[in-house]
This record gives sequence, C-alpha cells and structure tokens, in this order.
Amino acid sequence: MTADIAYPAENWTYAASPEAVGWSGAQLEAAYDFAATIGTSAIFVVQDGIVASEWGAVSYTGGIASMRKSLLSALIGIHVAEGTIDLRTTIAELGIDDCEPVLTQQEKQATIADLLTSRSGVYHAAVDQGPSIPPARGRYQRGEYWFYNNWDFNVLGVAVRQLTGIPLADDFDERIATPLQMQDFRRDHFYFKTGPQSLHPAYKIRMSPRDLARVGLLFQREGQWQDRQLIPAEWIRASATAYAHPGPAIGYGYSWWIGKYRLDSSEDNSGCADHSFYWASGLGNQYLMVFPLLGTVIVHTVADTNNGPTDEQLETLQNKLLGGKLILRPIQGPVTRYGSEMLARHESRPLTGKSE
Repeated sequence: MTADIAYPAENWTYAASPEAVGWSGAQLEAAYDFAATIGTSAIFVVQDGIVASEWGAVSYTGGIASMRKSLLSALIGIHVAEGTIDLRTTIAELGIDDCEPVLTQQEKQATIADLLTSRSGVYHAAVDQGPSIPPARGRYQRGEYWFYNNWDFNVLGVAVRQLTGIPLADDFDERIATPLQMQDFRRDHFYFKTGPQSLHPAYKIRMSPRDLARVGLLFQREGQWQDRQLIPAEWIRASATAYAHPGPAIGYGYSWWIGKYRLDSSEDNSGCADHSFYWASGLGNQYLMVFPLLGTVIVHTVADTNNGPTDEQLETLQNKLLGGKLILRPIQGPVTRYGSEMLARHESRPLTGKSE
C-alpha cells in the first residue's frame, strides 16, 4: 500500500517513525510537552493516510462543539449531489418559522446556502448561541452580512431532516460514519439540545480525534474513500471557497474556515508562496485542520472546554506542531483566531466574499 492511496480500515496504519513520513519526532514531542501544560486532551497527525504521530486520549469520544457544523456540511454535500437538497430553497418554502417574535417575510427569504455560510440575516435567539451579540433584527437582508449565528446552523439541521425524511443521526451514521469505518463513533453520539429561546434544537456530536481525522482525510482526498466517491469533489472545493471574510486572512466557506500557509521555497514548485488550508473549529480551541496540497490532517481536542488553551497558547502550540513538518514554514497569522473563543467578542463584518 503506497502513501498516495493509503486509507485506514478498521484501524489506522502507523508510520514507522514521524521522520518516515516527513515529520520531526523531536519537534512533535516538544509540541506535546507544551500541550500537556495548556489543557489539550489529544493530538492526532495524519500524513498521506498514515498516522505520523499521536498524543493523548485519541480514542475518547468527547463533545466536538462547533466542529459539528462542518460535519453536517459534508452530509449536505451528498444530498445536494443526489438532488434531495437544493441550496436555493428558502426557509419560507420549507415552512420554517420560530417562536415569538416570529420570523418576518424578509427573514424567511434566507436560503440553505445562506444558512451554510452563516449569512442568513436572521438574528432570532438560538439554542446554544453563546455570548456573541447579533445585529438587530431586520438590519441586514440575506446574503449581505456575515455573522457567526447558531440559529443558522440549528435550522440547517432541521431543514436537512425535513428534506431527506431521515433522522440526522441515522443519516450521518449511514452516509459518513459507517463508510469511513469509524472506530469509536456510535449513533447515539449524535444527539440534540433544546431550549426556550427557539423552536429549533441544536444538533450535537461526540467524536474521537482518530475518527475526526477520518473525516479530514475524506476531505483531503476530495471526497473519495477507497474506491467510492462518498462526497462530490466539487462540493469539497466549494466548501473550502471563501464566501465571506470574517477577519484578516480568514475566509468562511460552507461551514469550514479557510486560511493560508507557506511552504519552504525549495519544496514549492507551484510558483505561489501561499497555499490554502481549511479547518473545522469548536469551543475550547478544538480543530480539525486539512492541508490538501501537503496530504496532512491534524486534529486537536480538549475534553474540558472551560480550561482549554487560550488563543495565544494555541497559536504557540500550532507553531510548534507545524514546525515538525519538515517543509512547512509557520502559518501566516493565527489559525483559529476566529474559530472559537474570539467569536464571543468578535464584531460582525460586512460580506466581502462571493455570493450565491
């Protein structure tokens, strides 16, 4: 089994050493020593479908917080390809409303694409919204303003269930978890949280770092798993396209975050210094990072999200980890600065990316 076609079966294949797949074991160990002091629970590094290195509780099925949104986006891509879901469908067409104060006709024009990219223009209270303060109701129309809004993501789960007629847990298990041969995920790890703020529950997912890495590898391979195209390659590319720019050098696609990194010039034959990578991000500075050009996937999880790394500590850890990749220079800017804790105090920004 060569590196360019390697996939895990029931278990992952491990490299003989990090150096055998282009990583520095000594630098990774230094990163792990630091991780042990800042609340990190596990780190899982995959190179070309093979485990380069791991640290911590890689089989623990903990809450993945907002990384759930990127996983639901993967499921949506399958249904879009099959024609079950049309991204142009509005919530008015789906008959979706909410508790008082009910949605306005303007708000009901938001589409599934708007929900995916967190730019619906609907600022109704949401289950699990967090401390971020949304704009006033009616201030923006659909598609013209980006705001990291859990109402959008929660309603997206409702819309998918309504359009497919399949419970989300069953759908995710059958379409993604089972084909990827996830080692630790069980159907009841996909569950729901309700609240008085909204009629629409938040879907929640528990998953282990080594199972999250399977999702990352699926995306790194543009939706192909073994001899099956589970998700269309076009959807993977669309997911990693910036439709809005929440912060400096940060893009937002179909519920995935997008950034840039730089290769050592001696290894870079593309004629371009900066390359895109993308990631799923969750509370506590958890993430699943995908580097398509490098064939690299990195997972970082935190069991106690109240005591996870600060933004500054995470940035230091990321630099230490990525310093272990022998041809990678430091990433340009903080990777998850807008992915978790910073969102609670981040001011929303006008839409500057593409529109649907």
